[in-house]
Amino acid sequence: MPRIDISQISGRVLRVFLTVYDEKSVSRAADVLESSQSTISHNIEKLRGLLGDALFVQSGRGIVPSARADVLAPKVRRILIEMEGLADQGIYDPITDPDPFVIALSSSILDGELETIYDALRLSLPQKHLMFRDLGKLSEIEPLLETRQADVVLTLRPRSYPNTLRHMALTQDSFRVFYDPNVRGPVDSVEDFCGAPHATVSFGQGSKSLLQTELEALAIHRRVTLGVPNLWTLIRLMQGTDMIASLPSRSSRHTTGTLASSPFPVELPPLQFDLVWHRRFADSARLQWLLMTIETALAQQAQDHPNDAGLSAHSFE
Repeated sequence: MPRIDISQISGRVLRVFLTVYDEKSVSRAADVLESSQSTISHNIEKLRGLLGDALFVQSGRGIVPSARADVLAPKVRRILIEMEGLADQGIYDPITDPDPFVIALSSSILDGELETIYDALRLSLPQKHLMFRDLGKLSEIEPLLETRQADVVLTLRPRSYPNTLRHMALTQDSFRVFYDPNVRGPVDSVEDFCGAPHATVSFGQGSKSLLQTELEALAIHRRVTLGVPNLWTLIRLMQGTDMIASLPSRSSRHTTGTLASSPFPVELPPLQFDLVWHRRFADSARLQWLLMTIETALAQQAQDHPNDAGLSAHSFE
């Protein structure tokens, strides 16, 4: 394999490559980088020559990355993150920062926290680009944060975190059993719970939820007849049926007038929700500003509304 002269590969060339990779278009990459299409094409041609790979190939009216480009993209992303870290001198001005703040979360459960964070950031930075994205599976937390596709994550705490991540406790909750009161009554026993048809919603926990693990440990088995991707769909499809659903009690803010709830038939450990970030960027002035803003906003919300679920003790782990 011929040696590559890495001295010919600049940060600018890598940034161009990654932007073309993300945008799947030379023209859109030129717009993002505020450059000309000819300059973008020149940089891509230079990298092609150095690496001996086409990197992007024509497909219809657009382009698609080569297999080599797919392998290179996450590596280039990490290199650029490290290079940006060299320029971080501990001084951060959010007003002049051109990059959006990206927060990933399971919005149907943590929508109250989302609104509080949104209001605080919008108050401080009315012109700032803010992005809230769906978290997906809990296994996506680390890659999202490592590649800076998200600055922070708000999530139900998994069984454990990789040692590359840090987290702060946000709030705790407990399960209740939800049902349509026009069709059936509250669940009053384990036998009733096991005998009823169950509806479930995925909050990104993967094939087996934390609740399912707890129930199996207690030798309690549910008869699941419906699985949906979000809370809104579950509420709609449960109406007019005898199905029940085990949900965090905070879900009741969305079920008023549609579903009622009763206490869970057995005692379970509390649900813990966290704010999570990557250790690699823990010393970044940008991340520290964002964490401080979020923590302050949620602490103020908890103080103003002590009966609502909010920020618990400031617990960093």
